[in-house]
Amino acid sequence: MAAYNDSLRGYAFPIHSRDGFKCVYCGLDGTKSYSAWLCLSLEHLLPRGNRLRDTREYMVTACLFCNAADNHYFAKASERGITFKDKNRQELVAQRTPYVLKTRESYHRFWKSKVRVTR
Repeated sequence: MAAYNDSLRGYAFPIHSRDGFKCVYCGLDGTKSYSAWLCLSLEHLLPRGNRLRDTREYMVTACLFCNAADNHYFAKASERGITFKDKNRQELVAQRTPYVLKTRESYHRFWKSKVRVTR
């Protein structure tokens, strides 16, 4: 197999494989279509500066939207009472999921009121 330096075929591929090629937040399934697979990305569950941030255990598959949703998550962690110490991957995903889903729902309402074409 050729060595790939990009995310989808290279360094993120083991994490995507482990996660079943699904976004851990919304469930977008990259095995269902090429377009869905192209939307997968790698998400870090720990903030910059954490020594474990770049280990596979603390990275997950997220679709591009969920990865960017609540993009101030780490910056607002302290004021929200969010901590990262001694949490495993599943706990970190569960901790962030409500913030991601809240952002997704906000965008969904916007889309329904301003973008969707009704016939």
